[in-house]
Amino acid sequence: MDIIPTVYCVVPVYNRLETTKSFLQHIEKQDYPAVYLIIVDDGSTDGTGEYLARTPQSNLTVLKGDGNLWWGGAMYLGVSWIMRIAKQGDYLLMINNDVRIEKNYISTLVKESVTNGAAVVGSMQRDDMSGALLGRGWHIDYWAMRFNWINCEDRNIAVNALSGRGVLFPMGAVFQVGNVNARFFPHYLCDIEYTTRVSEAGWKILVSKAADVFTSAQLSDAHIQDKSLFSKYGSFRSRKNLLHKILFFSLHGPLFLRILAAPRYPLTIIARFFEQFCG
Repeated sequence: MDIIPTVYCVVPVYNRLETTKSFLQHIEKQDYPAVYLIIVDDGSTDGTGEYLARTPQSNLTVLKGDGNLWWGGAMYLGVSWIMRIAKQGDYLLMINNDVRIEKNYISTLVKESVTNGAAVVGSMQRDDMSGALLGRGWHIDYWAMRFNWINCEDRNIAVNALSGRGVLFPMGAVFQVGNVNARFFPHYLCDIEYTTRVSEAGWKILVSKAADVFTSAQLSDAHIQDKSLFSKYGSFRSRKNLLHKILFFSLHGPLFLRILAAPRYPLTIIARFFEQFCG
């Protein structure tokens, strides 16, 4: 009798109780027979913790944070817990609670991974209202120091980093490369850095055409982007944080570009300015 690999789902949550309730329903309906859910509740104050404590699911573990974990710290805590109990043939699924998934979502990811030789498999990100494609991952331009979000179906455009809003990792990859780097990337870029590191370790990365996550098209850090230039480029919760981008390009890419990452980055900003305003 074949042993079915367990898929361990790590889900960071902070408040948004109704969103978490909806997500739990999606997990309960999955047709994959071996799913274990780890919710990392980072100090919710809206009753999320109390609700989860009353949830009678045998395949659910709730880990607690103090409100300062953010996405990277929450994911680190969940993955640390998994690495102590998971087997080599199991899987880690990074996913957010603000998504809608079909009942065959997890089984589709696992089948795609097995078919492609234990590949890391990402999801198609779709608008929850219209179903339109929002994107399928990033193509990293190491010369221009850019993360290009691929929002088209063109398979000729390579995706070499995936969103943590629905990506499946063989535990073999997790055991090989270790945990997420929450110290350097506490929020944004944590998922990009991790999938990049896994890819550099030799694991195949792809996006499944049949595994969709439906979510809001609104950027989760829009309120930070609109505050001030300091918030936009200095806040650890901003996707445009300058320090995190310099750190990323100091760690990844061709060696000679990594060495020069810090002095090069201001030059790339100036180049983008002229590109945008001077045609």
